[in-house]
Formats: sequence, C-alpha cells, structure tokens
Amino acid sequence: MASGYVSLSRPFFLLLLSTFCIALNSNIRVWPLPRKINSSSNPLQIHPYSFTFTATSESCDVLDSSFKRWWKRTFINLEPRLKKTFQYETSQFDVLSNLNVNVRQSCNGGMYPSLQSDESYLLVIKADGASTLVATTVWGALHGLETFSQLVYETESGTFLINETVVEDKPRFKHRGILLDTSRHFLSKEKILENLEIMSQNKFNVFHWHIVDDQSFPYQSFYFPELSNKGAFNPLTHIYTQSDVKEIVEYARLRGIRVVPEFDTPGHTLSWGKSHKELLTPCYQYASENGKYGPVNPILNSTYAFMKKFIYEISMMFPDKYFHAGGDEVNFDCWKSNPNITKFMEKMKFGTSYYKLEQYYMEKFKMILWYMSGKVATRTN
Repeated sequence: MASGYVSLSRPFFLLLLSTFCIALNSNIRVWPLPRKINSSSNPLQIHPYSFTFTATSESCDVLDSSFKRWWKRTFINLEPRLKKTFQYETSQFDVLSNLNVNVRQSCNGGMYPSLQSDESYLLVIKADGASTLVATTVWGALHGLETFSQLVYETESGTFLINETVVEDKPRFKHRGILLDTSRHFLSKEKILENLEIMSQNKFNVFHWHIVDDQSFPYQSFYFPELSNKGAFNPLTHIYTQSDVKEIVEYARLRGIRVVPEFDTPGHTLSWGKSHKELLTPCYQYASENGKYGPVNPILNSTYAFMKKFIYEISMMFPDKYFHAGGDEVNFDCWKSNPNITKFMEKMKFGTSYYKLEQYYMEKFKMILWYMSGKVATRTN
C-alpha cells in the first residue's frame, strides 16, 4: 500500500473538515482558506429561481454540467417543490442576479485535468451587477464556483445572501490527493462517486485508486476476466466493470479530479495468482516447491508479456499520465528460496542483493509502461 496518504472514512473526514472550518474566522466561510480574500459587510440578495451562471467565453461539458451542479449546491436547502410558492423578500438589499464566468483557455474536446493544470481563479462579487469569475482553465473555474457556493448563506427567514467579496486564489499544492483502498475493503461504485463529490467540495484534485492487492482483485479486465472471476471477494457483486471504471473516471473529470490507478507489483499480488499462478514465484523448502507463492516472478519473459498486454488495457481505461506501480513491501523470502531465482541472480551478477532484483523488475516494468502508453510510473519508496 502506498505511503504518503491517509485513507479516511467519510464520517471521520467530515468531522475533520468541520473541525477546521470551525477554527476559521466565522466571517470567512470559504474552505480551504483562499490566498487572498476581502469580504465586506454589504450583503446582496440572491433570488434562486432567477439567478443564473453565464459563460462569457466558449463553454464546454465540464462548465455546463458544473452550472447545474452548483445551483443545487448553492441553494441546498431549497427544495424544487417550493418553486411555485417561493416568495422573494422585499428588502433594502441590492440583488445579485448573475455570475459571469470567463474561462480563458478552451475546454472543449473532452480534456482531462493534469499535474500541470492551472487551477487559479479570481472571483469578484459586486453590487453593480458586474460580478465575475475569471480563470485561465476550467479547472480553476470549478474551484471558483465552489468558493461562490460557500459564500452564499441563508437567513432565518429563508433569504439567500452573499456579501460583496473579492477572492484571488490558487492551490498551494498541485497534487491534493485522497487514497481509497478497494482491495482490502470493497467500496461500491456509488460510495466512490460520493467520495468524489465530497473531494470536489473541498478542492481535492487526485483520486488515488488503490484498486487491487493481495486480498482481492475487483477490477474486471477485458483481456483477463479470470483475474476478477477468481480474485474478487465475489465475482458478481464485488467487482468494477469496464463501464463502472469509465463512469468513475468521467464523474471525476467533470469535477476536476484526476484518477491515478495503483496496480501494485511485484509484491501484493496474491490475488493475481488465484487465476495466474504462473505470474508468481513458487516458494521452495528443502529443494522442492512447498505449494506457496511469493511476489511476481521477475525472471520469466512470460511475466513481461502478460504485463505488456495488461498495461495496454489499463492505459486505455485510465487516461491520466501517471500510474502508480507500487513496488513496496516486497518479501524476499520466496525469491531467496527459489533455485531458479538464485541462478538468475548469479548470471546477472546481483550477488545476494535482492533489492537489485526488485530494481531489475521495476525498470523493465516502467519501460513497458512508457512504451505501451507514454505514462509515468510512480512507486512507493
């Protein structure tokens, strides 16, 4: 399992979030705290059913879907059935009827967020009707819309208000990730989508999907369906179909979230061996196989032929440039016991350093990954 991440349950995550929010100045409702925010005490009234988001630049699917989503999020307590009876409160407040959204770079063509994405934005809420959200990319615009929704508040009488505010913001870290391990603890597609929605509300931008491990193989492969047929906790109910994966990746894209998959090798692969024992290293005891298996067998050409085909499939399913290859917690005992591994190490002049053998495997794996997909392999140190 990859280090450097904390895997949080939803209740604990929300509790942690609320704790930080309470710590913020009560007059600043934006989370995370922007780099620059100047909020006045002058409120503007918003009439929910006449308020609009308007793209003043070329629009796209990401922006169009976000307008619908953020209307619901901004007016979360306003049920659709109340539309006919909703009354605008007559008051001394100026009315904010529109937010102009200007995205400088085109967002057409089914584009995906990346590590290099510019996520900055400038949000200006004014009483004179010139309220604007300006961002270089649509990914910055998404964060600006989230900030806008957090600035809107509802009075006890049911009036929606927003104070005149200027926010200039960009993330401090380009990679803001949450890891979910769906091998040890299977999560339904719906729960993953729910987590992605919460991530977008908190401006996280990377879903690190630790999808398979020793315990189970829930990913349903097109080329190797037997991996989940034999490796999943339940091959009918505890799997992610090709359609599921595509839906999750698209759902994340529309929220500015990258999906970085982790298929850990050469260790953490016992679930692979339930259908493909030839991938794993047979363990020996007293000069004969003892029926147990260890990490991926790094000395066979057939191992790399399998990985080449599998990686090609994964590269088609996950469009992000990065792929997490694991590489951690490799138990060398089985490799040490196998006489064929010992002979290979002598041939390669590795001596008794099994770290060199692991490095040999990882280098070949990374070359295959780059050759097949142009992706960059990351691993746990």
